[in-house]
Amino acid sequence: MDSFLQNYWSVYLDYLQDFESLEYLGFSLPFLCHLPSYLLPKPSLLTQIEKMDRKHLRNHVQNQKEIQTVFNQFVATHTKPKRRVENGKVVLHVDKLLRFPPSTMQSHFDRKKTILLINSNGPKQKQVKPSLKTQSPRTYRAKTEGKAIPLTNTVRVSKSKLKGKSRSNYRVTQNMLTYYLQNYTGEVESAIKEAQQKARQILAGFKNHPIYSDPAFQKWLLNNILVVIRQISAAVGFLKRVPVSCLVVSTTHSYVSRILSIVAAEKGIPSICMQHGIISSELGYIPKIATVDAVYGNYEKEFYLNLGAPKGSVEVIGHPRFDERFNTKVVRRATFDKKLGLNPRRKNVMIALRGEDDINRWRILIKKIDRKLKVNILIKNYPSKQPHILTKEFRHVYSTGSYGLYDIFPNVDAVVTYSSTVGLEAMLHGKPVFVLNKSFRGFTGYYHLLDQLEQTSPGVLANIIIKYFSDAKFRHYTDKIRKSFLSKAYSIQSSSGERLKTLIKRLTK
Repeated sequence: MDSFLQNYWSVYLDYLQDFESLEYLGFSLPFLCHLPSYLLPKPSLLTQIEKMDRKHLRNHVQNQKEIQTVFNQFVATHTKPKRRVENGKVVLHVDKLLRFPPSTMQSHFDRKKTILLINSNGPKQKQVKPSLKTQSPRTYRAKTEGKAIPLTNTVRVSKSKLKGKSRSNYRVTQNMLTYYLQNYTGEVESAIKEAQQKARQILAGFKNHPIYSDPAFQKWLLNNILVVIRQISAAVGFLKRVPVSCLVVSTTHSYVSRILSIVAAEKGIPSICMQHGIISSELGYIPKIATVDAVYGNYEKEFYLNLGAPKGSVEVIGHPRFDERFNTKVVRRATFDKKLGLNPRRKNVMIALRGEDDINRWRILIKKIDRKLKVNILIKNYPSKQPHILTKEFRHVYSTGSYGLYDIFPNVDAVVTYSSTVGLEAMLHGKPVFVLNKSFRGFTGYYHLLDQLEQTSPGVLANIIIKYFSDAKFRHYTDKIRKSFLSKAYSIQSSSGERLKTLIKRLTK
């Protein structure tokens, strides 16, 4: 554990203790007011934490186990014995990270026993709503009970406001009932004012604190108290009025999912947290909260157990979105090449980039490959849909256009990426993967098992890629490395959706 992580987790532990007396319905609010959401978007603050004099810290964390242990105790305090719920529903909290494909919903979730839960008041109506008095009894019930009327064809969650202006691309091609969580919020304004006033009193005692004394932090804390209390009220109201047997969330590092999971635990309802991406940095995955974390492979299982996660609280499930590799209709190579304007006589190499991050390093790599190999280089630009700027600098560099990853993988001969889930997905499609890596805060070294195929130097990685296309023996080595990596990172060959279904059955017996 380096000095940054020691200070970062010490700051977090101090925060939990300094504000632990802030409560609502028995829940200590700092465990639910997610401090990393304030810290992580601020590079200058992270640098300040890294250089912080430890005299400002009451706790001196030496190991990540210390933070997980505190959260284990918090979760245990709010966990009641599991109870069987008559006609209980499986609730899927739908947000932009859940990403269950329609095929999973159709094959593994009974529409009569499944509820989609969205953190909003419901979709905006384009026309004037009729008064409740003129609505049908069924519509009236749906409105007053805070749930949507089931649609006969398709539930388009993408039309529902989730948080701020973000929208989910989730789509369910089944008749599933959708509930809107914010419709269950009770009267909480007096509780909010009381908690905020208490927070101001606590803050007054930290006038010289390097973080708490900042007006930006104080504004964040007071606003989060408001949001979190309303969210707790909504979760309590929902779980009180709707029979739920199991809750599935995408991450417990969203305050919405974390609150749902904790409130569910207090009612004896198990929760499952899916893994939404590779654990490239520990900062987005510690601590573990849910009853069971459904992870990709043994790498993550060992990661959490080494942190001190309770035995039986981590299951290797994979992720249903990766099941799409079995279901996606393959675009013909000739069609693919023609649409993107590629030279069909050349091999195709896809490079996954994140905007202009590290653009100079990628420019060096592309320049060397373009000079030494006769290949088409395709750039998948994330999160933008626009062609990457580097497609304009090189003659044989192209945009992937509107094609999705699972359309691209069958039509490329190699994939190059940064420390991204794209690398894992490409290997699951049988593709050789080369990673241009770098160290960053919370770096886990996820791709270290790729040996030579992971490099920090763009020039060295370019040489490795060139060698792959010119040396049959090295190609054999590359395939061996890929299989070895997957044996730890994602060894399951069966349907992840089926494994998840089995886990839900076991937890709800």
